[in-house]
Amino acid sequence: MTSASAAMSAASPLYIPPMPPRTTARKPTPVTQFLGTLRYFKVMARNPLEIWSDVFYREPVAALRFLGRDFLVVHDPAMIRHVFVTNQENYRFSYVRQAVLKPFLRDGLVVAEGETWKRARKALTPVFTPRHVKGFGAIMEEVADARARELAVRAGQTVSMTDEMLSLTLDILLACLFSHDADFDAPLFSRRINRLMDVSGMPHPFDLVQAPDWVPRVGRTAAARLVNDMRAQVGALAAARRRRMAAGEAVPEDFLTLLLQAGTREDAPLSDDEIIDNLLTFMAAGHETTARTLTWAFFILSQTPDALARVLHEVDGLPDAADPAGLAEHMPYTNAVVKEVMRLYPAAAQLSRQAIAADEVGGRQIAPGTEVVTSTWVLHRHEALWDNPDAFEPDRFLGARGETIPRYAWLPFGLGPRVCIGASFAMQEILVVLARFLGQFTLSSVGPAPMPIMRITLQPSTPVPMRIEPR
Repeated sequence: MTSASAAMSAASPLYIPPMPPRTTARKPTPVTQFLGTLRYFKVMARNPLEIWSDVFYREPVAALRFLGRDFLVVHDPAMIRHVFVTNQENYRFSYVRQAVLKPFLRDGLVVAEGETWKRARKALTPVFTPRHVKGFGAIMEEVADARARELAVRAGQTVSMTDEMLSLTLDILLACLFSHDADFDAPLFSRRINRLMDVSGMPHPFDLVQAPDWVPRVGRTAAARLVNDMRAQVGALAAARRRRMAAGEAVPEDFLTLLLQAGTREDAPLSDDEIIDNLLTFMAAGHETTARTLTWAFFILSQTPDALARVLHEVDGLPDAADPAGLAEHMPYTNAVVKEVMRLYPAAAQLSRQAIAADEVGGRQIAPGTEVVTSTWVLHRHEALWDNPDAFEPDRFLGARGETIPRYAWLPFGLGPRVCIGASFAMQEILVVLARFLGQFTLSSVGPAPMPIMRITLQPSTPVPMRIEPR
């Protein structure tokens, strides 16, 4: 970019993407505490992001007692490092998180703990080596190009970017997992996983108060049926692939093959159930989070013409047959856009752990059972950590300015030993889709601005309708 265009871009007013209103914290009294409890359940049902009042965006730590439980809300990078990295063995996942995810993912990498997690992580790490992730680049391009051809037929029409990105990222993931295996009914699986997200995307009020498991939860029975159907569908495919491998037949080097091979390691074997658990984990976590980031990216770029022009300059300057694994080097500003979108709209909007034994963080005593909460939504907008925290400003991730970002202030993929194992896969996929789509289409937002709402992932409140036109 020329110095003149850079100066023009710097002079442009900063864009503030949609966000829910923030409340002002009030001094607690018996009345406000009672009303606060009622408000808590109301807000949790509507949008948990609204729980965070203005004080949390300024203070590094806050201690709370709610419904008889102790909470420590931490947004200081050094304290975050202590809980989630340095002393992570003293903390387990929170009850509410596990109540939402474990019935579906069981012992998948996202929810497993202790020795089960250590063994699975050891077995699965080789599946996500740079060589393997790079090898999936061509599949990502192939699926993205196929979807682009479908959208080209609909030029001039309005499409739901939410639906398109959820469908596209699932198609990409299934192609990388199963190499378009004819025995796998992808449309059926897609309907099942989307339905599961609809019926189990929020913690049940009984989970919030840690009611016993025998207390019925509305929707839990329907979710269990969907989970069983999905497990049977994935398990049948894994069993068929295993038989082919045992017979010495040629099989594709896709995720399924790599996972089955990894599961046979003597030092970290995986049972058949654990293989199914992790396949479902990759499908659930690996497509929805990426889809949400892409949807927000397309929307924000439609609102920021200067940023879009800089992205298009990089897209149009890509060399022929550019290696998908090298797109971040060819498109540094676009890569910064993705990081900024992840800062403003982290798909995983909250990290939480529960103390096993007593601990001390930043001079504060933590009793056993205390739940330590870090909202990545708040952390990524904290006034002590970011300039213009609510503004879309990708340049903050570039050059010397990017080097000043505190290490534990930007956590879209988590941190420490439990950092997302598929982070490089997701970043590669996002850049591939942006390059393929923006190289061919102009996308214009035609509906009301979507509001971020927190479910299992942070998602837009609308279908994000956009009109698609050829460039």
